[in-house]
Amino acid sequence: MVMGPSATEQCEKIQADALERVLLEVPYNSAVQFHEHFGGKAYPRRLGLSCAFQSFEVGRLVAEQTGVPAEYLMDGRHVAAVYFDETRVTVLDPYLLHRVPLHLDLADGADGADGVVRTVADAFPLRVRADGSPAPSRVRATWRPERDELVLEYVRFSPRRGHNVVSRAFTLRRDTALTEVPPPAAVVRPLLTHPEQNNVSIRVVHPGDLHLREVVFPLTGRADGVKPAADGLLTKDNQGAVSLPGSHRFDADLALVAEAVGEEPSRVIAILLEAAAIHDRVAPAGNPAMPEYAAVDE
Repeated sequence: MVMGPSATEQCEKIQADALERVLLEVPYNSAVQFHEHFGGKAYPRRLGLSCAFQSFEVGRLVAEQTGVPAEYLMDGRHVAAVYFDETRVTVLDPYLLHRVPLHLDLADGADGADGVVRTVADAFPLRVRADGSPAPSRVRATWRPERDELVLEYVRFSPRRGHNVVSRAFTLRRDTALTEVPPPAAVVRPLLTHPEQNNVSIRVVHPGDLHLREVVFPLTGRADGVKPAADGLLTKDNQGAVSLPGSHRFDADLALVAEAVGEEPSRVIAILLEAAAIHDRVAPAGNPAMPEYAAVDE
């Protein structure tokens, strides 16, 4: 007798499909919420969402098919969609670009007597070393059940340094779960002007070649009163190489980002510059200084 997939297997496939859809169809876009919350404009899903709203989107897709809601756990301004049961935790965090769901299972992953569970998954960008060998990014997840605590670390290869570096790290606890999804505007707006937000960008995994590309407008480095302009933009390619306006590489990166989101390059530029101008207008004068954006090759 041929047995069909179990309920667990079906749920895992739905989660994996939802994650892939968000990675390829709903890129990270830190500009759109400035337009929404301060500019009165809404943009289509294909233009992307901020990191927290990418997590809300992947959770929505899973809930539509399974009826199972995610718990949305926070660390500062970051939010991940997390699913708990008695023996397993599953994490979906599109901002960290992991290619498959992170499953942490007590039965399979208990790490000795301490009861800590660990797993790792490949992530974008899929880079290469100088010798041509593959150097995929990775997300490392650590679950400490006795603390109801998850630690997520995003590690990617730095071609300039020649080794892997931790790019992001978040600690998520169940007592930080959001009680309202999405959060009200009064909660979101101060987070948008937090000093950590030192740029606005659109970052895509291009569905054609699965390369990561980004168009960025740094919010730092301009003299007071100087309006955001296109000559302040930069792009990053799959290897993390920075290109500036006027170069062939900049134009090629910009065109592929625009293609991935279904817009003309000029419109991508306008969305970023308008968001930067909104930030200049609404950021509180008493905010601490933003850390300088590092416009260097990774």
